[in-house]
Amino acid sequence: MNITHRFIQLTDLHLSDTPDTAAHHALRWAVDRINRECPDFLAVSGDITTFGTAVATRRFIEALEPLDVPIFFTPGNAEHRCPEALSILAPWCRQENRYTNQRGLLVLLPDTARQALAPEERAWMDRMAAAHRDRAGCILITHCPIETLETNTRTWLATWIARTEVECLVAGHRHIHQVQKIGDCPQFTTRGLDPDKAAGDLPGLSRFERSVSGRWSETFIPWSYPVSLLPADVPAPVGWSVQGDPVQTVRETLESGLPCVELRPRTLDYSRRALQEALQRLRDRGPVLLSWHLPSLSWNARTRQIEGEDTVRAHIECAREIGVTRFTIHVPQAPAPSMLRPTDGDPRPTDLWHQFVACYDTLFRDPAKAGLHIAIENVHNPQGMPVDHPDRKFATTIGEYIHWLDAVGDRFSDIPNARTGAHFDVGHARNNGHLGNVHPLCDWYARVGHRILGYHIHQVDTDPATGRLANHREI
Repeated sequence: MNITHRFIQLTDLHLSDTPDTAAHHALRWAVDRINRECPDFLAVSGDITTFGTAVATRRFIEALEPLDVPIFFTPGNAEHRCPEALSILAPWCRQENRYTNQRGLLVLLPDTARQALAPEERAWMDRMAAAHRDRAGCILITHCPIETLETNTRTWLATWIARTEVECLVAGHRHIHQVQKIGDCPQFTTRGLDPDKAAGDLPGLSRFERSVSGRWSETFIPWSYPVSLLPADVPAPVGWSVQGDPVQTVRETLESGLPCVELRPRTLDYSRRALQEALQRLRDRGPVLLSWHLPSLSWNARTRQIEGEDTVRAHIECAREIGVTRFTIHVPQAPAPSMLRPTDGDPRPTDLWHQFVACYDTLFRDPAKAGLHIAIENVHNPQGMPVDHPDRKFATTIGEYIHWLDAVGDRFSDIPNARTGAHFDVGHARNNGHLGNVHPLCDWYARVGHRILGYHIHQVDTDPATGRLANHREI
């Protein structure tokens, strides 16, 4: 097949301010790969940053400096989360810089960052089509695919595409790969380069090629990276965490063949004998990593008391009786301002902080001496919870979480070989109010990674009842 035009699309990277994340490594790989591919141009179709900050935006621009091909850009919704990005990207975003004529092929990059086409964008598209009547073809590259645009824009754009005989539309935004038709025009939606949000396959770049007949094809170029696996306590360190009757959980674990199980009993009225017998059969099969998820410790502002200590102690006793390997427990359930008080930009622990540290010492000192791992799980905020809200949950920022992990680790530093660290819940970090974008998963991995003892993978997906993202959905 004779190729007349070729370009590469880079989209939905969601770069943060934190250096040396997976997204930064993916970007460096992408720049090298683009230079090796030698396309006619690079189309960057938005969401290059996770929050539109100046640091991330400038890092992205600097990373592209070694490229030997022309670069064209259109913004995404993430660039509007902070005013800094668009001011830095202003030269790239001007209409006169969002098009190219590639040997008779008109390429337009309209701005759909607000999930609409503003009147000035529509007028510009009309002017460009009229000014290039002798074009060999026309394509559109933008951030939002047509089905995500508001109704009026969707209707207008479909009519414009048919009237202008657009050969293809290329978009991102949805983090999936999908090809569909807008009349006779194919729309290519690509999953993008974000290592955390790309769904269905690896993140990567998309190369688009045009044949002599004007037909477009896409070739996905997956991000290639070296893999280094750490040693694990069991041959296949993947299991499940199950609420409810621990006896039934262990029996189902034996049937499933899984080597890891976390018990989460709602009550302690199970049969001790039946649980021991089920566990013995599980251990007879091979090595087992056995965890127990403890109830939470919480602060009651009305009574001014930490609640749950007696319940946690009872669970610890039951767990040690059956020989667990580790405990997991959520961070203290308290509002962030009640645990850390900002002082000249440096958060200082409150009296409540010190009370919780002492409570952890009382509960976990003997288990730590016995060699049991203490893994502390992060929690999440409701959707829309502002970062500065007085009810924002403690340790839902990365800095607070690390501060707490270090405080607990320091408390047990006098115990040889004590193992304390993070039990990182991916879903909680992903769907964490406004912090879900301020602290993307790449940042959590980069900053918390060496403290992580284990993971919870709680699927985040759309709740059909509310239409909003929700945790604990089916995988």
